[in-house]
Amino acid sequence: MDIGSAEWRKLVKRQADGADIPIDDAALALLGKFAAELLAWNEKTNLTAITAPAEVAEKHILDSLIPGKYLQSLMPDHDITLLDIGSGGGFPGIPLKIFMPYLRVTLVDSVRKKVNFLKYVIRALQLDGIDAIHARVEDLAGRKDFAGHFDVVISRAFTALDRFLMLALPFIKPGGVIMAMKGKEVQSEIDAIRPDAYKTGAHNLPLRLENYMLPDSGGQRSLVIFKIKGAP
Repeated sequence: MDIGSAEWRKLVKRQADGADIPIDDAALALLGKFAAELLAWNEKTNLTAITAPAEVAEKHILDSLIPGKYLQSLMPDHDITLLDIGSGGGFPGIPLKIFMPYLRVTLVDSVRKKVNFLKYVIRALQLDGIDAIHARVEDLAGRKDFAGHFDVVISRAFTALDRFLMLALPFIKPGGVIMAMKGKEVQSEIDAIRPDAYKTGAHNLPLRLENYMLPDSGGQRSLVIFKIKGAP
């Protein structure tokens, strides 16, 4: 099975349907092109250790789409800004943009070669309303065009949960959502968050934990969701 082939797209569609994620043929074609570019660039730039087509479908594409299902229920409005911290090869930000084209997405990574790939693939897929920035996220927090600018801040296996929470908070709008994509061993990270981290200034952070399993490998995943208190 080749990346982006009809067989590969059928696999992604089956997995998405099983996760109650409606995805059309146009989006499947873009996901296939994205995955093909990822593996082509991976030969010269270290973007992913996962290269088998079936594993790319499940562990990269499907896994990145699953937060979108929760975003659609948490934030039904279509005017949504999303910041993907430590995006690496574009996960989850690019699959989420393909699945939810109305998202305005900013991808941030501190590795220039990875950002070069992100910028290239955004052009190759002709995606609008998405940008990639080479920066350390700590250096962006004080910028006026970033501070308090985003409805959603998300990361996938970027850093420990308590550190990610503190990095994400400066960027989030009142009423926004912070999402951390984690493996199955997440409870210890939740327990490590200081009680006062749930209340920082105007923020109020009730935690929601969604556990799920990847359909073919059986890999266990967790999505940790913090919903920020809205403006008074």
